[in-house]
Amino acid sequence: MYTKKLLFILSGFMLFMLSACTGNDLFQNGKSEYSIVVSDEASETERYAAQELQHWIAEVSGVELPITGLDGGKEGKRLIVGFNPLVEKLMPEKGKPGDRDDAFTWCNKGGDLLFWGGSKRGTLYSVYSFLEEELGCRWYSSQASVAPKRDSYHFSKLYRHEEPGIIIRDNCYLDVRENAAFSARMRNNFIRVPRPDGAEGLVAGSAEGYWGVHAMGYFISPNEYYKEHPEYFSLIDGKRASEYAQLCLSNPEVLAICIQKVKDVMRREPDYLIYSMEQNDNMKPCQCDACQALVKKYGGESGIMVWFVNQVADAVKDEFPDKFIGTFAYQYTRHAPKDIKPRENVVIRLCSIECCMLHPYDECEQNLSFQKDLEDWGALAPHLYIWDYTTDFLLYCTPTPNWWALQSHIQSYRDNHAIGLMEEGDYQTITCELRELHAWLLSKLLWNPDADVEALILDFTDGFYGAAGPYIRQYLDLEKRILLREGMHTGCYASLWHDMFTPEFITEGRRLLTEAKAAVSGNEELVARVEKEELALCLLQMEHLPLDGLKSGADELFAQLVKKFGVKKMTEFQPQYDVDYWLEKFSKLRRTADETPLLPAQDLKTGEKGVKWTRYEGKFKSTVEMLSNGKVTAQGTRPAIGIDETDEADHFGYVFETIAKVETEGLYELRVKSDDGCVVLVDGQNVLDNDGSHSVVGRTEFIRLAKGLHRVEIRYFDDHEGQTLELQISTPEGYQGTLPEANLYLPE
Repeated sequence: MYTKKLLFILSGFMLFMLSACTGNDLFQNGKSEYSIVVSDEASETERYAAQELQHWIAEVSGVELPITGLDGGKEGKRLIVGFNPLVEKLMPEKGKPGDRDDAFTWCNKGGDLLFWGGSKRGTLYSVYSFLEEELGCRWYSSQASVAPKRDSYHFSKLYRHEEPGIIIRDNCYLDVRENAAFSARMRNNFIRVPRPDGAEGLVAGSAEGYWGVHAMGYFISPNEYYKEHPEYFSLIDGKRASEYAQLCLSNPEVLAICIQKVKDVMRREPDYLIYSMEQNDNMKPCQCDACQALVKKYGGESGIMVWFVNQVADAVKDEFPDKFIGTFAYQYTRHAPKDIKPRENVVIRLCSIECCMLHPYDECEQNLSFQKDLEDWGALAPHLYIWDYTTDFLLYCTPTPNWWALQSHIQSYRDNHAIGLMEEGDYQTITCELRELHAWLLSKLLWNPDADVEALILDFTDGFYGAAGPYIRQYLDLEKRILLREGMHTGCYASLWHDMFTPEFITEGRRLLTEAKAAVSGNEELVARVEKEELALCLLQMEHLPLDGLKSGADELFAQLVKKFGVKKMTEFQPQYDVDYWLEKFSKLRRTADETPLLPAQDLKTGEKGVKWTRYEGKFKSTVEMLSNGKVTAQGTRPAIGIDETDEADHFGYVFETIAKVETEGLYELRVKSDDGCVVLVDGQNVLDNDGSHSVVGRTEFIRLAKGLHRVEIRYFDDHEGQTLELQISTPEGYQGTLPEANLYLPE
């Protein structure tokens, strides 16, 4: 019995050894018999793919394989790159893919390894896939690549075929869009400006392209045409708009000019696939009778837009049969039209600018209308293209915890037949929180919308941050727990004063990143990668908890980091809030904290606990106007300072008066978040001025108070569109919160 069992084990072992012996060694102990074979007829990108294969195998093994033509190399010892006669001979059942086909295959035929796909990009992607899956190569950013060293690579049976989930993949993050080689390694296939710049041009020049945005204003501008032809522009409240508005789409001369000008562009710049015929960036469509008749006929402003663009598409299709005219479904044209369909050579670019970025479209009340528009356009448009927004353009570094919604969004686009997707991120700067992870994750999901997100995050955080990776994942868990708590929503123009940013998130986040730095303290490069993520938390701490920020040196660290990384730009369209603004603000806070004079206690008499309030009504743009022109409509007392943000109508204001009992002498921090204006006076001095008509804006000031009684007055007004008044304080004892009701007394 034991003899039979032993023979069985030995026979299994021999079969294993025989199988191993029949396998193939691509390289072993610094040597290889293999050559890379590429046809003389191969495309530039395929020849570039052969060079990339050579380079990264050398990085892994230390062996540089020679590159030869089809008659070179030894049979069974070849890496054959591109669909060529050798592949046709070895794989006769396979047909040649189209040049623009991004799908790819890599497999072995005996000892030969074959890599092929479309000549524009597919073959290149097959090489990168093999390097990732078999040799463990990674490209986490343009500056962070991993090629694990190994002594040997053995294979016996290989086969992999992949197709992209999204046909046109545009990852609009600065590191991707400015580094064509890195973009190709991430399997993005979109560029804005084709450029013949050597190897970078090889991988960029074969990509898809979309010319222009908001092109109608480019083709017909008021500066060029208004004086002679005001009728070309929107009729708004009975007058033709002379500023940047929209065009009068029912005017046949407007159509003729747009047709001629887009043809001129297509002839002059022929490398693009899609050419913009898109509305201007405002909400001012034409109100003339002819335009509104078309709006009514076709079910909305999108209807007249499709009607207009269809005519442009008809006019160019004979001369440019393989090109497309693109137009927006954006803001006032977002809803799909009725009784009209885009032409086959029209691309509809649907924009998600109003959406909450934190939740799936079909699970979030703020996204349900967009989900319907997506489904309607998906059923109507022959070619749907998505302009998606993935970061905070108001301030790029603000944490945007959309990691767990990105996949569902991309799946929704795919399921509704989107052929193209632009993920607009930090295309101007490097300050976006965890920007490399955002860019990498988006690239992976654009290619495969069903990929395992948790596995991708684990791969990236360990690969890019090294030993700091577990702490970065803890930070992501912190975002998930606090920033994604129930009731939180945010779009692509969030605020530093958003309710999701709590003191716990800021202080715990800073602690985790401090520990992350300590975990990689011996590696300057890894320390720098973690440090950059501290920008956001330093900024948040100095805004929300400046006393804590000054104690922990958040202002000084922020200044060091922006200098170290050369940061200048921090916001898309508001240069007044770029780096210099924050440096000056934080410097002022530190000076104020050090130099604020002591306000002595007042000799005051108090009544019962509470706050006296006076209500005003009227239209005013400041608290000064409220006091001088507003009408007093009610007075009373209440336990604390605040307004009912849900019941109040627009155009009102309040003055709150109270006497505050200060328990400890020292430096106090006052924080106000208001929509619209608010002014705080202590002992008759204006100590915090957040006045004026504006949306939600936060402001912080320091005051140094003596122990005793102090008169406090808060003046607040609302102009229109939302009401917010939040007043908080930080005390020398460490208390943080609203003014304590127990310390507020009615003045006698």
